[in-house]
Amino acid sequence: MTNFSAPTPISDLWRIARAFLADALNAFGGPQTIRQTLDLISRHAIKRQLQALETLVMKLLLIEAANLPEQTQRARIAPSGKGRTTRAADDPARPETWRVAFQLQIPPEPKGAPGPRIRYLGPSRFIRATVVSAKMLEKLERLVAAHLNSSGEDLVRAKAARLARRFEALRRVFANPLPRARRLKQKLQALKRRAFAAANRIANLKPPQRQLDPLLNERAEYAAQHAVPAFNSS
Repeated sequence: MTNFSAPTPISDLWRIARAFLADALNAFGGPQTIRQTLDLISRHAIKRQLQALETLVMKLLLIEAANLPEQTQRARIAPSGKGRTTRAADDPARPETWRVAFQLQIPPEPKGAPGPRIRYLGPSRFIRATVVSAKMLEKLERLVAAHLNSSGEDLVRAKAARLARRFEALRRVFANPLPRARRLKQKLQALKRRAFAAANRIANLKPPQRQLDPLLNERAEYAAQHAVPAFNSS
């Protein structure tokens, strides 16, 4: 592994980034309020800010991972089940009780050659027409309308809940980044010769426009790029 010194100390980057996270949580009312945000425009603004902070934290985790010692694969032992305790249910008003996990998203490799071309051969000759009465058609329309109204509201609530859980998971990473940095190190090590390219893709992740302070983003990206050679296995 190649040790390095980030152009901007990682402690300074975390300090500034945590201030931006605090501002975002204050602006949106925290994960418990985000969970109740059903307005489309508001959810879109939350999602863009969340994506920007997730991009930033991936760069910072990459820097942390670069200076961690090489990790050996340990045999995983399945839990016996003894001594398990019943976990309390999530409290919607207390995000610290939620069961969440920050997802380490390594950008995929660029697409290679385009896929095979598919020719359209026209409609199938085996489709049969079915005659539906006007009464049956009206009944079907009512059923579809009722289903859309119900499922539409449930879908909006589910989207808001996912955003809230992602924000709470992100908050926990900012509070204690080392466990996720170790996990990122493991994931990159598992890629072997492809680790360098994967680390480079993380370092060059682009946040949504106008969602991060340009100077902070530039410093984090520059420091992350300096961390990439630590993952060169050749």
